[in-house]
Amino acid sequence: MSSDAPNRDGTSLPAYGMPVRALANGEVDDAGHLRRNPSELPWNLFRVSGPLDVERLAAAVEQVTLATDVLHLRLRATEDGPRLERREPAPLKLETVDVPRTVTDGRLSAEAAAVLAPVVFDKPDLLHEPAGRAVLLRATQEEKKQDPLLAFSFDHSVLDGWALGLITRAVAGAYRAGGHTPRGRGFTGFLADLPEEAVRARSLARWQDLLAPYPLPGPPLDLPGSTPTETFQDDGHYDGPLPGRLATGLTEAAARTGLSRAAVLLAATSLAAGLWSDGPQPLLSLRHGHARPEDVLVIGPLVEPCVLLPPNPEPATVGDWITAHARVNEALPPTYGRSIREVAPLAPRTVGVNILPPARPLVLGPKTRATTATRDFLAPLWRGERTVGPATAAIWLNYFMDRPDSVEATLAYDTRAVPDPWPLLDAVTAVVEAAAHKPDLTTAALRTRVRAS
Repeated sequence: MSSDAPNRDGTSLPAYGMPVRALANGEVDDAGHLRRNPSELPWNLFRVSGPLDVERLAAAVEQVTLATDVLHLRLRATEDGPRLERREPAPLKLETVDVPRTVTDGRLSAEAAAVLAPVVFDKPDLLHEPAGRAVLLRATQEEKKQDPLLAFSFDHSVLDGWALGLITRAVAGAYRAGGHTPRGRGFTGFLADLPEEAVRARSLARWQDLLAPYPLPGPPLDLPGSTPTETFQDDGHYDGPLPGRLATGLTEAAARTGLSRAAVLLAATSLAAGLWSDGPQPLLSLRHGHARPEDVLVIGPLVEPCVLLPPNPEPATVGDWITAHARVNEALPPTYGRSIREVAPLAPRTVGVNILPPARPLVLGPKTRATTATRDFLAPLWRGERTVGPATAAIWLNYFMDRPDSVEATLAYDTRAVPDPWPLLDAVTAVVEAAAHKPDLTTAALRTRVRAS
């Protein structure tokens, strides 16, 4: 039986995309079942304002999660390769927890953080526990009205960041309507409609030639005080806002170029990394796997690792560099869930980057909204030391662009290669501002200016 075929009774399906790596790196039992996934959980925390019917919300969570087929699939290594095996469908139950306060001094309260930390950080035992959790926190002390908090978290083997947004919006829709009708195809239908294996193999093979000019890991960053290393670890972290000039410049550069703000930011990050190194920087990145328009509403683990390529040959001016980068990376071949690692090395790279999908407010009713908590509000979750582990890049930047007037980020970096991330982040802002206001500035002149500052 081909590893890309479903079995006769439909209880086993081909595994898709990045989660397959979890079988090699995660905790797997003797029967091949993935027990714990090493990947971080996709999660979100909402602050709910307005009247909330808890029973109606609980029903919406159950209706949506019962109808989402991918939540009832589990990864298993078999003789036919990685497979997804069906489990008896079971809905997630809304967990309701009362704490004295949900908010203290404008941030997540210590009591709420203690409840939420295991929800968003602890990995489930996928053989015995649900693949996700939905938790509602309510304040019991009413001396000052405090909004309830609504948290969702899922294992990365069933959802990614894009799908998390889809499923939370589906819960909001079911709450408003009092019932749930799926809007798009299920994950099973998505798998059945993938192109035939020959098409997928040809598309994947194109990556070998694309990456041949860019051996791993790429030129080291020549940041002040940096020391080149052969392997990377994530012992440095930053969570917070980036300069307001960056957000303003992104809006202006997007208007000037006709590109999206995300495309400008990705290009600026690539160019900024090149300004601090001795050659162009391919960036390790993630695509959310929606290669066809009909896949946009598919809830599943569609995220795909890829490499964003610099323009070749490199344009002389900042404006031309930004538009050329966007043009090159719009045409990258889809992988259809296969890993680039099958044909070419993927990581480690010097720089990794990802832009998280906007987390728009959930409309629960005419006067009820659930709004994603800011990074500053969530800061109490990250108090204390973090564990240090191997990293796929010397610095990994996750950008959050939920609002046009701000850009927030989480950074994980190797303090040997990146003693201080701000010279690189300041270079990103300088590139964006040049793209917005001085597109004819040469990249050579900008390099001199960035390194002098």
